[in-house]
Amino acid sequence: MFHVVPQAAYSPASSEGDAAESYEGPYLVDEEYNGPRDPKYYLENITFKVEARIFKVPRYHFEHSSEVFATTFTLPVGDGNAEGASDENPVVLEGISSLDFQRLLKVLYPLDIPQILSMPKDDWISVLKLSTQWYFIDARELAIQQLNDRPEIGSIERILLARQYDVAAWLRMGYNDLARREEGISLEDAAKIGWETTVRLYQTREAAIKSYSATSYPRNNWHSSVGYDQRFSNSRFQHADVEGSFREEFRRADLTSAAYNHHSR
Repeated sequence: MFHVVPQAAYSPASSEGDAAESYEGPYLVDEEYNGPRDPKYYLENITFKVEARIFKVPRYHFEHSSEVFATTFTLPVGDGNAEGASDENPVVLEGISSLDFQRLLKVLYPLDIPQILSMPKDDWISVLKLSTQWYFIDARELAIQQLNDRPEIGSIERILLARQYDVAAWLRMGYNDLARREEGISLEDAAKIGWETTVRLYQTREAAIKSYSATSYPRNNWHSSVGYDQRFSNSRFQHADVEGSFREEFRRADLTSAAYNHHSR
């Protein structure tokens, strides 16, 4: 067995006539060594099979970072025949894609830290998907942070992601944008977010227009020479009462999101 000997404990002898050079680093010495195992950095591995692909990673995050996995993998691997101990007897994960799993592992066990910070949107959505499913709370929070300000995520997609992965803040962001932007909601987008939601958003927009026109333009000015489009700008939507219109839905979303904060304690 090899073990590491620090520089201070072992130095190579220089050959006669040569200038002595210090070795900046540890040495591997081929001898048996039985010392205390570090409780945090003596890591055992576990093998998974996802679709047709085999993954072998440290057990640590699956035991300590996921409430779902913790109860399954707290026992020692055993004599090598236990599930997850080898490529021949892996833990088989059904119903997920190997690509999503690989993206989650990229965050749990980063091999290239700069690469993690530059991961594209779809990679982070995969991380959000599995970290939500398995209660990897830290990975979930990191994915949400990384996706918060992505300009390529439009209002419709943000609403759908919010509903699917229980991110209440995104639901508010999406609804507020749709209620307050100048552009209306297309039939295709209405089908995605639901017709009831679409109708309520239009009702919220209409109420904001009426409130804006009543306070900004007295009745005797309605037939002035100023055109309708000039009279009404984007500001007519800025006071849309989205919170009031969707109060109950937001309340339920807040409770669901808060459950993940509870699990992180």
